[in-house]
Amino acid sequence: MTAQHKHRTLGLMIRGLMISCFLLVLASCASKPPVQAMAEARAAVQSVRVLYVDEKAQQHKSYQYYQSAEQSLLEATQALDEKRYDLAKRKAREAKRQARLAAKLK
Repeated sequence: MTAQHKHRTLGLMIRGLMISCFLLVLASCASKPPVQAMAEARAAVQSVRVLYVDEKAQQHKSYQYYQSAEQSLLEATQALDEKRYDLAKRKAREAKRQARLAAKLK
């Protein structure tokens, strides 16, 4: 093996190691629990929940948005328990959006 070939092989190994490290860092960033999104979704759903305690309020057309918010929050919690953090974050944001719509239309 020539010196030039050894140098080239070493360069490829270092480049491969750098790419592996980058992918590892990228994967670890993507796998963090969405604590902020979950907290915001829980707060939004809880604040709307009090608007629908009586049966008359449940007849309002905005009640479907509240129900969707509750369902999305439940799905977000399940995804969080399963460590499916991207799905949990998406569902939490959806729950928050639905809760806001329910409050706005009420």
